[in-house]
Amino acid sequence: MDSLIKFLKDRIIDTMSLEEIVDVFEQMCSIPLKEDMILFETGTFSTFTPKPVFEIALVRQFPNDDEEYSQIHVDILYKPTSENKIFSEATWNEDLSENIFDYIRKSAAFAYAKNQEYIKVEIYLDET
Repeated sequence: MDSLIKFLKDRIIDTMSLEEIVDVFEQMCSIPLKEDMILFETGTFSTFTPKPVFEIALVRQFPNDDEEYSQIHVDILYKPTSENKIFSEATWNEDLSENIFDYIRKSAAFAYAKNQEYIKVEIYLDET
């Protein structure tokens, strides 16, 4: 787990494009785990921040030793606008017939966000 977070933190820097961040996350997801799922989530949220932010979240979830799940997050945060408030989605790889990373790169939220400047990228681990 720690090695996967280190992998991301060593490779993702604040000057990278959204495309490059997704590429690094995809590389991390190719490191084998016994069982995992990948979530692509977008929307404007204020759950973890004092002010609302538009977020593109990439999450890799896998079982932990406590019969719960660990989640590795890469959250790309943007200033909320009238343009990005229309995007709201939570899609798991197991619900798709195509590769989740192909799906992400073809999504309307990705097409919008890749041409915008993000505020910051957050990389962290949490548990359900």
